[in-house]
Amino acid sequence: MNVNERKIPLTLLKLDAVLGRLQKDDPKIPLLKENLAKIKAGYNGEKAIDYQLGYLPSKDYYIFHDIRLEVNGRYFQIDTLILTNSFILILEVKNIAGSVNFDTVFNQFIQTKNGVEYAYPDPILQLNRQEVQLKEWLINNNLPAITVHGLVVISHPKTIITANNDTLNKKVIRAASLPNKIIQLQNYFQKRMITDKELRKTIRMIKKYDTPLNLSILQTYKINEKDILPGVKCEKCDFLPLVREHGYWRCSYCNLKSKYGHIEALKDYYLIFGNTITSSKLRDFLLISSPSLATRLIRSSFPHAQPNGDNKGRIYTLHFNDINNPH
Repeated sequence: MNVNERKIPLTLLKLDAVLGRLQKDDPKIPLLKENLAKIKAGYNGEKAIDYQLGYLPSKDYYIFHDIRLEVNGRYFQIDTLILTNSFILILEVKNIAGSVNFDTVFNQFIQTKNGVEYAYPDPILQLNRQEVQLKEWLINNNLPAITVHGLVVISHPKTIITANNDTLNKKVIRAASLPNKIIQLQNYFQKRMITDKELRKTIRMIKKYDTPLNLSILQTYKINEKDILPGVKCEKCDFLPLVREHGYWRCSYCNLKSKYGHIEALKDYYLIFGNTITSSKLRDFLLISSPSLATRLIRSSFPHAQPNGDNKGRIYTLHFNDINNPH
């Protein structure tokens, strides 16, 4: 069973929001688009794994998605973590097209696509490090010892896989082979190492200490706040900014009218600038001049938000509980 749902990566949403609010000739756009494509590929690969995991009996396996834990002052992230009474399985997912070669001599992961070679860090080394870190995390949190095993899963169905070490077929598999491989591991690790009570405790502790990464997109890419284009964006043609007329937002390009366009704009604000906003910043971002309209919009959009501070410096907290759930 899924302990948590896989969410759209927050970094993907932030990159998408920033790209929609930069001038078309901004010099940072190529890098942002390149990184966005990589993150999308990784996310799609992980979703392909989720499909395969759907074939497992839900009562025997507890599945975590995108877990980030801290051990000895360092964080480590796991794409997919599967817990049972007899073993824990770490899945490191790679969604890479073309052909890939695992070079264990120089610890390289080499992709060949359209005649061009690209070298990446060795996922086997990464997986081994995750296994060690997870074992250490279990010890540090007074959790019972249990076998930790890891697999590199190639999710792209047409990828050609080669290696200079035949033993890697124990660590590297295709996505379609995943359900059978997990059943094989279950048959191999037959002995129950922890009780149901201990398993439930381990699940609770992972949920408690999971710390999603949430970096500032502006700081990460050294983007100046002044380069972010304000305004409500047209949901039909992406024109920016819409004008406020008689209770609606109107697009002067395609003439579409929207009653709630400001909510999507505030989602962009949330992703780019953070979860707090003042009336003044809201007016500046939505390109409106009326303080009373700003108050009405924020209160109608976030009725449960409790503002802090006095009238002039009042700070509102933006809440988008479903902002990174898959659609």
